Amino acid sequence: MHQLASSVSAFLLSPVSWIVILLVTGYFLRKPLLKKICRILALFIFLVFSNGSLLEWYAKKWQPGPVIIAEGVVYDCGIVPGGFASPDADENGYFNAAADRFIQALKLFKLGKITHILISGGNGKINKKNFREGAWVKKELIVMGIPDSVIFVEDRSNNTFDNALYAKQILDSGRLKPPYLLITSAYHVPRASLLFSNAGIAVVPFPCNYFAGRSANFSFPSLLPQFGVLAGWDMYLRETAGYYWCKLKLKKS
Repeated sequence: MHQLASSVSAFLLSPVSWIVILLVTGYFLRKPLLKKICRILALFIFLVFSNGSLLEWYAKKWQPGPVIIAEGVVYDCGIVPGGFASPDADENGYFNAAADRFIQALKLFKLGKITHILISGGNGKINKKNFREGAWVKKELIVMGIPDSVIFVEDRSNNTFDNALYAKQILDSGRLKPPYLLITSAYHVPRASLLFSNAGIAVVPFPCNYFAGRSANFSFPSLLPQFGVLAGWDMYLRETAGYYWCKLKLKKS
């Protein structure tokens, strides 16, 4: 059910979907004026959401900037929410576009900034029964030379709410001292921080995996329409909607 709701919301919160809906609607409408309105709206949405400068501006407003951990500061645990590894057709794991979460956690451990790593990720895909992200990532960490004794894994979660819920249980039983470093994609930080804090976990966000928000807000080339920028809005619109939806639900509970 969760995966279905997630798929529907992903479709509805995509500028590409809005453009397609308007163009298809305009095609079937009989009145010329309504056809024209649909086409103008589709063009307007395309011009606005294909603007790279606008996406850069929004990303900087939405997500935190890079964090530098002060010299001598060490965290007992770095929490890495899942979503950076996926199963292929044969249910073998591979790193996806969010793999910087893994890279930064590995780097922080090697630099002595964290002493333990908690991988929180199960399998949010109902058609993939055997793949468990947490278990697969643990094997990859061990291959990279991380001792088994400092790796915590929970592989039951299917979403960020579950990540926080199950991570809390492991952290409490592990007797690790808070606050913990929350290592996740920059665009995901606001919602993840909200849910982890609500679960009673003191976290310090460590944003990584920047898809946007690291370059200049304005440059002439970025003002030109770019099809790739359209897709970039999807994750930011979903995260923004998800954040305020979670905030509303937590306020009511």
